[in-house]
Amino acid sequence: MAVPVAMEKTNTEKEEHDNKPYILQLPDHITVHIFCKVPIKTLIQCQCVCKSWRHSLSNPHFTKDLFSRTPPSFLFHGLSGGPINPKSVGYLLVDLNKISSPNDFTLKLYKDPNVRNLRVGVLGSCNGLLCIYELNRRCFYISNPITSESLALPTLSLSPLTIASCERERIDNPYYCGFGYSPITNAYKVVLYLSSSSKSHEYEVLVLTVGSRIWRSIGNVSVFPSSRFQPYGVYVNGFLHWVGQYGNSSTLICAFDVESECFQQLSLPPYDLDLQLPANCLDFLDIQFTLGVLNGSLSLTVRSRSRSNITVWLMKDYGIHESWTKELEISSDILGSPSFSRVLKFTEDGQVLLLNGSHLQAYTPGTRSVVTIEVDGIPSLVDECVHIPSFVSLRGVITG
Repeated sequence: MAVPVAMEKTNTEKEEHDNKPYILQLPDHITVHIFCKVPIKTLIQCQCVCKSWRHSLSNPHFTKDLFSRTPPSFLFHGLSGGPINPKSVGYLLVDLNKISSPNDFTLKLYKDPNVRNLRVGVLGSCNGLLCIYELNRRCFYISNPITSESLALPTLSLSPLTIASCERERIDNPYYCGFGYSPITNAYKVVLYLSSSSKSHEYEVLVLTVGSRIWRSIGNVSVFPSSRFQPYGVYVNGFLHWVGQYGNSSTLICAFDVESECFQQLSLPPYDLDLQLPANCLDFLDIQFTLGVLNGSLSLTVRSRSRSNITVWLMKDYGIHESWTKELEISSDILGSPSFSRVLKFTEDGQVLLLNGSHLQAYTPGTRSVVTIEVDGIPSLVDECVHIPSFVSLRGVITG
């Protein structure tokens, strides 16, 4: 008696299912629940196991849920001004929640395949995506180093006068850029300051919404980032932040609202009381400001070369000047190096993680002791940004 084709096919599929390892027979929702508890380094390997796992890892609902559960890591990369190393692996993703054995939680990621030049700058990280600027070619890219997806953004079309102005102001390094996200409209935006050719103390601001084809000018501003400090905006609370100047006098924090594309001004903490400086007086050769994000709050690290100390301030209630709180003060002599970069993290056990030159260090305030944390692969000239790895697809970003 002949067996019907449909029944034969069903039996074959059942045999194939039974021969699969037990973990591959689990329902999709159980598999996704397990994935949410697996380290990101292991999840990348899981993509290669089978098509169903790869599909689950690229599901938008899963990527959103996973992102909300993933702790921040730090993405280290070589400075754009450093020597070109053709053997550079690209980026080093380090989970600093595991400082006792950081090499076990370190992931090497290759640089954006679209970038022709090794001299690049990372403008910032939002929702697992990086914005990259390739020097000398004025090219911007959005990439996800976890999925290896990359998107080249529209090229800047500048007039000869503007190009000359950019070269005088060293925009190609690049200076005065930022990458942010608006949760209201689900839009990612790149912001760029250009020196005004007609007014010496004004900058034209250009904005590109990722997925669009044009850079839009939103007008000129009189408050502009200072080239003496960070060139890239720090994203927190829906705003991009730079330490800037108003004309030739006041120094403050420029805050750009990514949603409304309007600027606000935030005052600096009362660092001048520590340094015994007159109000609104700043010796640029003595003071170094570094903006960042610590414990989810806007942070400002103030370094005084003459007093050989470093203070870290947090704005605990965003936009409220009185909420600036001094969290830490360290003598530069303790760190044993003049190349101090920034505070990365306050750990749950009371330690402070620092990036000092190309070295990770753990500082214990109680004993005033510093221990170097060995991590393989950090370049000699290094910069970093807070990065939460994600499997989010660039297709969804462009559609959004």
